[in-house]
Amino acid sequence: MSHKIRLYQFALKYGLIIAAIPTLYNITLLVFDLHLDYNYYGEGIGESYTKARAFLLPVILFIAIYKYRKVNAGTLKLIQAIKLGLWILLIGSIVVICYNLIFRLLIEPDFSTKFYDLNREQIYAIQLEGHQELGMDYTNADMDSHIVTNGNVWNTLFANVVLNFIFTFIYSLIIGLIMRKKAKI
Repeated sequence: MSHKIRLYQFALKYGLIIAAIPTLYNITLLVFDLHLDYNYYGEGIGESYTKARAFLLPVILFIAIYKYRKVNAGTLKLIQAIKLGLWILLIGSIVVICYNLIFRLLIEPDFSTKFYDLNREQIYAIQLEGHQELGMDYTNADMDSHIVTNGNVWNTLFANVVLNFIFTFIYSLIIGLIMRKKAKI
């Protein structure tokens, strides 16, 4: 039972760390009234932030699993590493989803409309270039469809949770395989 309590304690601590980073980033953008600027979500600073977050997940998972193993006298089962990673994801996701729902439903309910109205030309140019590379046409109707799909808060949250689940599971599995040690008898 004590292992489960420790596992959840670790999950809570590192889940809150994982959630704090995007939440604080988005709050900072909101405070400085930069939340509608495409540069902070798309290319430029937003792209750098996205890349940094991609490296952050495996690093935080590694630290959490390593410290969990250390607290348990150097023993770690693969299933413990996977559970820890998925619990961290669950806790972090709940916090991020709560922030996004508060932001999108209460603070800035028409965020998607404003964001795409202000950044339509830049987003259209990027989408057009990407489709041309694939040898496809990209029309204004495609752009409208893109806005409806990507601007929907539920689609965005679902996509993030699914992608984060997949990556968290894979990272936890790999880290668990590397760090697993059985108890000495």
